Amino acid sequence: MPDFMSRVFGPPWLTLGASPARGFASALALVGAAALVVGMLLWTFKIDRIVGIFVIPVLISAIRWGLWPGVLAAIAGVALIGALFTSPRASPQLIDWEQIVRLAVFVLVAVVASRLAVTLQQHAETAERATSEARRRAETEQMREALIGSVSHELRTPLASILGATTVLTRAPAVTADPKLEPLAKVVREETERLNTVIQNLLDATRISSDALRPRFEWAEVADIVNAALERHRARLSGHNVKVDLAPELPLVYVDQNLIEQALGHVIENAMKYSPPGSPILVTGRVEDGMLAVTVTDSGLGISPEELGRLGERFFRGERVGAATGSGLGLWIAKAFLHANGGSLDPTSGGVGRGSTVILRLPIPAQRAVAEEP
Repeated sequence: MPDFMSRVFGPPWLTLGASPARGFASALALVGAAALVVGMLLWTFKIDRIVGIFVIPVLISAIRWGLWPGVLAAIAGVALIGALFTSPRASPQLIDWEQIVRLAVFVLVAVVASRLAVTLQQHAETAERATSEARRRAETEQMREALIGSVSHELRTPLASILGATTVLTRAPAVTADPKLEPLAKVVREETERLNTVIQNLLDATRISSDALRPRFEWAEVADIVNAALERHRARLSGHNVKVDLAPELPLVYVDQNLIEQALGHVIENAMKYSPPGSPILVTGRVEDGMLAVTVTDSGLGISPEELGRLGERFFRGERVGAATGSGLGLWIAKAFLHANGGSLDPTSGGVGRGSTVILRLPIPAQRAVAEEP
């Protein structure tokens, strides 16, 4: 509607910065044109009482140039109506109520039309600003994702070489026998692994944001997924008392094993970072409420009610993380990976300082098989 009004009448003159005099002159010109049309109809077709034509200049003037040009068109139109349709032989009246009523109606039309035009123009400008802002944000987000993806891919190759070299160095007899070189080599390897994790998180975030996440479903054992996730973090888990308790005869799951393994790895990594060294970390597997639930429980910082509501948001990190490093992407990625496999991520906590529990839920095979059937 605003676009149609703008194409037909244009925006009000006040918004264009045009001079009021031009609006008034244009309004009078429209009234004159309407009078010419009325005169031609009277002379050619002998049609009388066609005063409604004078409403058109009032509408156009009020919409195109504003209220006061519309009021001027109303006054001029009513005056011409009196001149064209009042019989010279009619007895003069002290007050012509018909003309007064007609003028009131025309002025009301001018007021309503001008206000409607201003309102529509404001809505159109607001919508245009919102559209422009949304487009700008989308373009910025797209450029950021492309930059992150490009840089991350470029870093993976040299980083893989560095990681392989540092792994060999930490195991070399000359390094392990030197009390100064051994800790330095371990630091280099640990920091390289951390950088590799950060880059992998950025790549995963890019895949999720660009809707390029395409799970490759296969049958997998829960024990294999848990063991692979623990093995990936084996070096950093050495300072914690990790216990695994999987129920016997757990059903197979039909998932993308790599995605679920990474999701569980992010949850385990959080449990390590936010719980003191030597504290227990318990990983359990059960069938609950028709879903397969893998639970990671720690005795760390815990989660406040305010943090619990935002946990799993992109780039969210609590205020009590201290010196723990991270980008705030871990649980967000884990949640996205689980959703892609038809599962969910449910964090809970007894409160600050009382540890936390994160439950990874996956559909049981029977449900998954039904969902996959055409």
